[in-house]
Amino acid sequence: MSISIDLSGDVAVVTGGGSGIGEAIARTLARAGAAVAVADLSPESAQRVAKQIEADGGRALAVALDIADRACVEAGLAAVREGLGPVKHLVNNAATWEVKSFADHTAADIDRVVGVTLTGTMTITQAALPDITGQRGTVVVISSDSARIGERYMSVYAAAKAGLLGFTKSVAREVGRQGVRVNAIAPGTTNTPGGSGFIEQAGGAEKLARAYPLGRIGEPQDIANVALFLVSPLSSWMTGQVLSVSGGFTMA
Repeated sequence: MSISIDLSGDVAVVTGGGSGIGEAIARTLARAGAAVAVADLSPESAQRVAKQIEADGGRALAVALDIADRACVEAGLAAVREGLGPVKHLVNNAATWEVKSFADHTAADIDRVVGVTLTGTMTITQAALPDITGQRGTVVVISSDSARIGERYMSVYAAAKAGLLGFTKSVAREVGRQGVRVNAIAPGTTNTPGGSGFIEQAGGAEKLARAYPLGRIGEPQDIANVALFLVSPLSSWMTGQVLSVSGGFTMA
């Protein structure tokens, strides 16, 4: 017996979809048949990934999106509805961070990290929920293991990501009766362009890998595979959950 995941007819929005984990998720959902809105602060990055999806036979739309700007979010979702249809799945991946001691964070740093990572995620989720509810769809939130165990030099980011865990569970309780499932993924250290600064400061991927029971740091596809599971019917009796995808570094 074989098991396949078919998202044909579904529309998915992936924030921060222009690189790293977001790119891997966007391309994976597209391979499963979803029409994917690749939303990113960088129009060029969003366009590049959307074109790759289309070259592979999928359907995609590039959306320049700043989730910290409510007007931009509303306009972006309107473009998705016009170009692809109503949103069924939202993957909240977009975030920003500073890799430095808490004492060195400026007020502007804190406002920016929290404004994008936490407030921005809440903003786009709130804006997309009417569509998602109508489709009995899903929301996937990309948090971080730093939210669960803490991380040196990333205190504000960890705090914002911890806020996302409470947000995930609370919204899941609110919308479950409407057929909407909301779950979170907490990745461990993952080999992405955005994570390169932290990996370098920690002594490199090889050194970091020694702390992981499975002997390596993560790759974007590791996270994308779990995101696909969470939007699919295979996880139909799961909501309000946080899945640690960290090679065993964090064990719940």
